[in-house]
Amino acid sequence: MNYFIKDNVCVPYKLILSRVNSFLNLNNWNLVTDEKNADICIIGTCGAFHSLKDESIKNIKSAQKNKIKVIVYGCLIKISPEEIKALQPDITIAASDWYKFEELVNPLIVPLSDVFQPSEFVTKDDYRLYDPSKKFIYIQTGCSSDCPYCPHKLGIGPLKSRPENEIIDQIKFLTENDAKTIVLHGNDTGAYGTDIGNTSYPQLLKKILPFSPIIHLTQVNADWGYFYKDELFPILNTEKKIKEFQILIQTSSNRLLKLMKRKPIVQDIHPYLKKLKKNRKDIIFRTDIIIGYPTSTEEEERMTLDYVAEIFDEVAVHAFERFSHTKIEKMGLPFFQQDIIEDRVNKALEYLKTCQEILVHRGGQIYETMLNIEKPKEKLRNRNLLID
Repeated sequence: MNYFIKDNVCVPYKLILSRVNSFLNLNNWNLVTDEKNADICIIGTCGAFHSLKDESIKNIKSAQKNKIKVIVYGCLIKISPEEIKALQPDITIAASDWYKFEELVNPLIVPLSDVFQPSEFVTKDDYRLYDPSKKFIYIQTGCSSDCPYCPHKLGIGPLKSRPENEIIDQIKFLTENDAKTIVLHGNDTGAYGTDIGNTSYPQLLKKILPFSPIIHLTQVNADWGYFYKDELFPILNTEKKIKEFQILIQTSSNRLLKLMKRKPIVQDIHPYLKKLKKNRKDIIFRTDIIIGYPTSTEEEERMTLDYVAEIFDEVAVHAFERFSHTKIEKMGLPFFQQDIIEDRVNKALEYLKTCQEILVHRGGQIYETMLNIEKPKEKLRNRNLLID
């Protein structure tokens, strides 16, 4: 069976697709580089942003033109079920139901459960900046939060952490095989372990740091950063192997955080971040913010911009977007017109770009537009390493 994979999904689900790819290979399926030569086309879909949703639909339609069997996988199935149903794909597999790929194979030679967890993507084209010594590990999928505006939770579902010993064994294997950098990834990494008990995000870090190479930490919700402040920040302050730390604040306004169903702790965590920034000039600090959230004022947004300009090296500026199935649609809040949001986003980008040494970019863009971010980030990383 010849198959083709095309996706625009985020890192955890790229790794899951990589595992699916290995599974299919081990069962004598053949990956082809052109969808026109495939018997089956697997389209991985993201619906977290409208640009990525539109790109996903475009990819599905392109595959269907070849009159081959099309399998749609990923978050868009639950984020925009009506649009997926209208496209009439042959098979749909939701992001959290990835194990159902096993049902495609008959006879089954190697079960999916026997396939080793991947640390690389399917092809080099899946990377923004390919580095064979840099390995990616997802420690959990899903999310523990319930933000009313977020379509991503609809697609990825609740928190699901990987077993601690499985992650440790994978990092040991990669370290023994010359990995230079490990990126700990997920959708809500700070929540790691809270669903399975007997472990936590700081505990996992303490166990892997003694033998790991350079570590990049991603996708830590500010709520969890604050919850673990007495454990996590001492690690970040002293552990020189950690070279990137991404903590997602969205806004510094307590009022808006409450509307987002997030804890109003971003101001409270500021002293910890400020101290960390002073002590660890070799770390790249990254965050995301939202502009144009319902009822947000320009003053609140300027305060957020000043907050991130003081702390962060990289800032992704997201324009608020509406999705029909999100809870915010039933909260009775007034929404800004799109042109007002775009004007505010442009002003935010212009303001942050006046701050020296900050890498600023739009969040939620089509995958290819993010390629230009990696080279300046590499320069920033080299600068920070020289400081150390």
